[in-house]
Amino acid sequence: MNNRQIYQKFIFHLSLLGITISALVGFYDEIFGHIFEALHLLFEVVEMALDKVIEHTFETGVHETQLIVFYILLVLLGILTFFLWKLLVRLFSGAGRRLHTEWTEFSGAISQDWQAMTMANRVILIAVFLLVNYLASFLLF
Repeated sequence: MNNRQIYQKFIFHLSLLGITISALVGFYDEIFGHIFEALHLLFEVVEMALDKVIEHTFETGVHETQLIVFYILLVLLGILTFFLWKLLVRLFSGAGRRLHTEWTEFSGAISQDWQAMTMANRVILIAVFLLVNYLASFLLF
């Protein structure tokens, strides 16, 4: 893979990261509010369904039904947490390997290009980098 393709892939991933962070920062209340509300409604529906099923099946009182439903939901939550943990470990280990590979390619390309630059081009590149970051700081802070 040539350096141009490596830079394009890096800029694309950096742009996706920036868009994701901007969306989360700008709309975190809306996004997480809707997600948590939907999860809460799902929990309530499952709890009510279990209440009715257990109450009619075993002919128990309110307190006994609540205890049975609590322990069933506790077991389901434990199983869900276990599988979610396994999924996240697999996901992040694969992402970590890919990130390490891409970072190695990118740093090699940067190092190769930096060594090929003249001193004047290096100074110009550093000045442009500092100027862009200085101007971007007005938008962020």
